[in-house]
Amino acid sequence: MDSVGYHPRRLMPRPIRLAAGWSVALLAAFLLNLALPRPTAAPEMAVLDSTRAPAAAGASPTAAELPPVASPPAGNEGDGGALRPVQLAPLSAEQAAALQAATDRARQAFGLDALAIGVSLHGASGWTGASGFGRDGVSRLDGNSPFAIASITKTFTATLVLQLVEEGRLSLQDRAADLLPGVRVPADVTVAQLLRHTSGIADILPTLREPLNADIERTWTAAEVAETVPAPWFAPGRAYAYSNTNYVLLGMIVERVGGQRFATQLRDRLLHPLELSHTGMLVAAGAPPLMTRSWASAFGTAGCMYASAHDLLAWGDALYGGRVLAQGSLRHMLAFKRHGYGMGAETIHVGELTGYGHSGLLRGYTSLVVRLPEQDLTLVVMGTTALFDPARLLAHRQGSGPSILDLAIRYGARVS
Repeated sequence: MDSVGYHPRRLMPRPIRLAAGWSVALLAAFLLNLALPRPTAAPEMAVLDSTRAPAAAGASPTAAELPPVASPPAGNEGDGGALRPVQLAPLSAEQAAALQAATDRARQAFGLDALAIGVSLHGASGWTGASGFGRDGVSRLDGNSPFAIASITKTFTATLVLQLVEEGRLSLQDRAADLLPGVRVPADVTVAQLLRHTSGIADILPTLREPLNADIERTWTAAEVAETVPAPWFAPGRAYAYSNTNYVLLGMIVERVGGQRFATQLRDRLLHPLELSHTGMLVAAGAPPLMTRSWASAFGTAGCMYASAHDLLAWGDALYGGRVLAQGSLRHMLAFKRHGYGMGAETIHVGELTGYGHSGLLRGYTSLVVRLPEQDLTLVVMGTTALFDPARLLAHRQGSGPSILDLAIRYGARVS
């Protein structure tokens, strides 16, 4: 493994890094899906806090059992209630056929069982489509077919957190331990550090992989997941390391501060107002059977949502188009540090272009929602089962056929 950049003491900062060094990140992502041991040491170059012992395990109430924080004063609500869906005008039959052909070529070139693509031009017109079959090997797919979106879930979680900040019910500098009494959280970790993956809290995967595979029907609570997390990787704020635990804890904070279950707030604040009818939590009643219950419930608000290409495209347009968060909150989300991560968003390179959004990878599902601001494009990729780089797929050309990105730029230029 050393020949391709893996080292047992090295921790990759992000399961999928859609930038230079893809081959190394690809290996890390591959390990994420296999039952191989993962390092639990801190990332190299991180400064560890050797003076703080890990919190002792104890009775950890779920966030729903904690008393809710007081409601905001009148007139201090966020923008969520003003959300309205926007219907994209369809592309021409010729343009749709070209995008479908490019999607078919990409699926075959990357060896995928299924691939769904979404393209939005200036938030006004667009196309969604799919190639291949569902996991049953029979069902035909289209732009409304559900896929697990894994870590793109974090964009929804971060949005709910930032909405509560807008409403004055939460501060980015609040300490997570104060918001979640009885839950194992290092004392000085702030909400902002959870959002940015600079908390130093270790990831849930190394200790949970075997239990999740051993009992696939078990439903894990967030509090149970938090109790399994090993000692911190480093002191809060001293380094960056991508950790799903951060967003599991943020989901608990959303429930504590919002006074309702995460799924309820997700539905009422975001899904219903935007009419995202093919989006939800994989552990909810009536959800499509895309993932074993143990894995879906354990990753929770860090990675257990599903969506269709149509809905994910609408979500990307609304979020990055400034229709969900106030401008100040969106600036926080997109304030990327040198490691390329903001607050629930990351920098993404597609071909020679640079944008932002989020990727996802879990249990055979790979996904991406990316906004290319200079071209005023939003693009979505959702695929199974082979491991692949979704940004590279968008830019992939085969023979004389244009890439999906080529077509999106060409059609966008015609209507700009």
